[in-house]
Amino acid sequence: MIRRDVLMRQIRQLGEALAEIVAAGPTEQPNAVLDRLDEALQIHLDGTAADLRTLPPDTLLAMCEDGDRFDPEAAQTLAQCLHVQGKAHRERDERTEAGAAFGRALLLYRRLLQAPNAPVSWKAGTTVATLTARVDNFPLDDAVQDALDAMQNGAK
Repeated sequence: MIRRDVLMRQIRQLGEALAEIVAAGPTEQPNAVLDRLDEALQIHLDGTAADLRTLPPDTLLAMCEDGDRFDPEAAQTLAQCLHVQGKAHRERDERTEAGAAFGRALLLYRRLLQAPNAPVSWKAGTTVATLTARVDNFPLDDAVQDALDAMQNGAK
């Protein structure tokens, strides 16, 4: 249980770092954004942006579980991180990386919207619509596509 508490705290700290990254400067500079994301992920989750965008969907969703409870704050933080990462890769014309990040962000947002009593802002619905359109335009790996299909068909 202690390990779970540490992970949830690290994800909350990542959320604070992500807010600073977005507020710190223009996201039109994809190399700088990716460098700052890598640094934040190394500090808070002991990984890289590439690690996050290539995690198997089940592992990514499991990171948002706190015991038998889904943690909407963790899901939203990781989804936002992946969304920012996807935008940076799109700017660099890295379609595969953008698709991997956008697909995983969409997966987390869709799971977030399924969580009962989750404090979800109205922006989440708009973000899901935007990500759905982006995912349709970028390649997805089979695992993410299968997870999105399963979620859309009612499986969690």
